[in-house]
Amino acid sequence: MKIKLPIKSKKYNLNRFYGKDKNIMILLVISITVSAIIFLLAVLSFLDMNLADPAVISGMDFATFGILSVIGPIGFYSHLKVKKKKEIENHMPDFLREISSSTSSGMTIYDAITSAADGDYGRLTPELQKMAAQLSWGISVKEALINFAKRINTASIKRIVVTINKALEIGGNTSAVFEAAAREIDQTKLVEQQRKAEMSLYSIVIFISFFVFLAVILIINNTIFAAFFELQSQMGGQKISNLEIAGAVDQGMLKNTFFSFVLVQSIGGGLLGGFMMDGKLSSGVRFGFVLVLVSFFVFKILF
Repeated sequence: MKIKLPIKSKKYNLNRFYGKDKNIMILLVISITVSAIIFLLAVLSFLDMNLADPAVISGMDFATFGILSVIGPIGFYSHLKVKKKKEIENHMPDFLREISSSTSSGMTIYDAITSAADGDYGRLTPELQKMAAQLSWGISVKEALINFAKRINTASIKRIVVTINKALEIGGNTSAVFEAAAREIDQTKLVEQQRKAEMSLYSIVIFISFFVFLAVILIINNTIFAAFFELQSQMGGQKISNLEIAGAVDQGMLKNTFFSFVLVQSIGGGLLGGFMMDGKLSSGVRFGFVLVLVSFFVFKILF
């Protein structure tokens, strides 16, 4: 008899990270389709079925464009989403303190939220206006707050909404609850800033290591291998004692090999450095895109 352990496996769900955002699905489909076409062109180029002049655009160039088309759109779109949520969270303490002040003066939560929706809270203002509109339609404060948390879709906002709703159900000093929620968000922001300041140092080390590695590759190519290829061109087919200089080393293949090293380093360094700096994988994807782009232009110009 087999005993099954009560372990629930968690499935990856885009809605967990992006909410009901159809744009992310459209962007994923487009970027994956475009990258698949570009990778196909790269494979054809590597099989010597060149659709363009290899001196202008090679198979490795197609492969690089394919990688950029995969990580670029999703990375920068996610960055914009995270930036918007950060701006909303930054204004949340001011909103909660205004609700606390209004309720302490005798206003109901309904009137306090409706009044706050007319204020200027940056990107938080449209969300407050949606909440006020829902309240005017007869939706309860609890349901309006839950809908607000679902739209923002951040852990801190969801936690604050659950706390506020529980406090409203129990009853008591409503203004104190909103003031405590504002302080909690401030503390969370402070901890996040401290973590970012500490981890940014490690991210800077990773980025510096990447540029050092890139510089070393360029120096080796412009010194050791430049002299080797010059000697190869002068003595191709000749013999020195029993050693024959056949001239079989392909300079283009060597360039692609070096670029492959740098490409792996740029993607890995960007992912790790960006993730350590912001704690978000999307930030790592964005930095990886930038480092790959830098590597591509450096090799095109200096190699």
